[in-house]
Amino acid sequence: MRKKRILFCNEASFLNTGYATYGREVMKRLFDTGKYELAELACYGHRNDPRAKDIPWNYYGNMPDSGNEEESRQYESAPTNQFGEWMFENVCLDFKPDIVFDIRDFWMLDFQERSPFRKLFNWVIMPTVDAAPQKTQWLATYANADHVFTYSDWAVDVLREQTGGKINCLGSAPPSADAAYKPVTNRAEHKQKMGFDPDTRIIGTVMRNQRRKLYPDLFEAFGKFIRQSDNKNYILYCHTSYPDVGWDLPELLQKNGLSKYVVVTYVCAETNQPFPSYFKDAVTQSPFTGNFSAKLSNVQNGVSYEFLSDIFNTFDLYIQYANSEGFGLPQVEAAACGVPVMSVDYSAMSSVIRKLNGIPLKLNGLYKELETGCMRAVPDNDYTAEQIGKFFSLPESMRLKKGFSAHQAFKKHYQWDQTAKKWEECFDSIEIKPEDETWKSTPIIREPASREQLPNFSDNRDVARWLISDVLCEPDRLNTYMESRLIRDLNYKSTTDVTGGMYFNEEAAIFSKPSIQPFSFDLAYDQMKSLCERRNQWEQRRAETITQ
Repeated sequence: MRKKRILFCNEASFLNTGYATYGREVMKRLFDTGKYELAELACYGHRNDPRAKDIPWNYYGNMPDSGNEEESRQYESAPTNQFGEWMFENVCLDFKPDIVFDIRDFWMLDFQERSPFRKLFNWVIMPTVDAAPQKTQWLATYANADHVFTYSDWAVDVLREQTGGKINCLGSAPPSADAAYKPVTNRAEHKQKMGFDPDTRIIGTVMRNQRRKLYPDLFEAFGKFIRQSDNKNYILYCHTSYPDVGWDLPELLQKNGLSKYVVVTYVCAETNQPFPSYFKDAVTQSPFTGNFSAKLSNVQNGVSYEFLSDIFNTFDLYIQYANSEGFGLPQVEAAACGVPVMSVDYSAMSSVIRKLNGIPLKLNGLYKELETGCMRAVPDNDYTAEQIGKFFSLPESMRLKKGFSAHQAFKKHYQWDQTAKKWEECFDSIEIKPEDETWKSTPIIREPASREQLPNFSDNRDVARWLISDVLCEPDRLNTYMESRLIRDLNYKSTTDVTGGMYFNEEAAIFSKPSIQPFSFDLAYDQMKSLCERRNQWEQRRAETITQ
């Protein structure tokens, strides 16, 4: 019997992003079983990328060939192409997967649901559920997947409660920390090696400087703690970036009087060597060259896992302070280094902090975010300042015991072997159909009805259903989110701009400000006819592969 063919759509496995790391660790373990034929559609990787030479499974680069203007134009024609949309059908025709799986955000993976080939493969996804309630459109997409994992136990509860169990959610399959993250033998000596007074108490966080990472609140809470503390020998170490897409750090430091308390990580542009330093603006003098060429570490100019482990091991306490998280991996990385953890008690952080035997930080409340309709957390900064004080009032032996407890919890709950095993068991449970029923089945070409064939309906509900069943020619999309939105737009005579050129994906807010456009029967007809013809074209392409 042939091996199951599994296609993974993700960021290229040779990158060091969170998604890429997760994919690499899981794919390595799946490959080692010898049970599957594996392939990856590698976003942000070129087809002939030299970094792919050591990948032992099939590799499909998603980036256009350099110098190919037509491919570049096509790639840049829609923002979702960076996530694999423009290459997906081509890769499917070549690899003919039994299973497609993805672990990214809704707007990065929903094109797979919209694919003309959707009925030919099993679809397994793990979306980043970072807040509640989830939007109706997201839930409708997740319900159409054959199997769904989540990053956290909290997310499992959200999906089950919001849909009454309509989503086939198998549980959580969380990430782990890289092997580089491990405790040092002597934290005081390590601090000294990193340039700190060994008696200095360091509270640390590793969060990108972006909107949902609550640096204003964290600085306020830390400032309150410092002002209430007799001992001022504390540092708030923020491994973050500036300038970035988030907060004005100099303004926050000045407002809270923290200029002599906040340390960040700089990277020398000439030697590429990182070093901790008190915040000295976006650019500072490099200790390696004497030149003003050192900038804060960021996504493009980061540090190695080993150096980041060195940073974590200077911390006496780690704090994750965000209004929501899909997971919040630095919490686990801190625990892997034996550092006690505090986190805002909302979203994935709620379950992660409890599994790590950490301290949940209570909320002042929740607010509804305009762009997504999700609730976001507002932490109680007074409570956080109080909890920091309580932690450091403990004897050192008790603080070390909390770090040991966090490390043991990490080893129990967050291990790559455990996570990969969950994917393996899921894939093994899927019964694959004979190819004569999938990729080698008779292609179905349907002729969309003409405008003139529209019956004399008086209700837009009937018009919408006719457009779906007779023009799009996909009656299985009746009674879905697509139908309800089509009815709404026909009634309102307006629609939201769409992402990726597909009518039923309105998540334009993730890329730009959504705008309201006029909508009519004629526009709806053209969209449905275009989608039908696109499906026919790909079915014709598939027919050609069968006869080859």
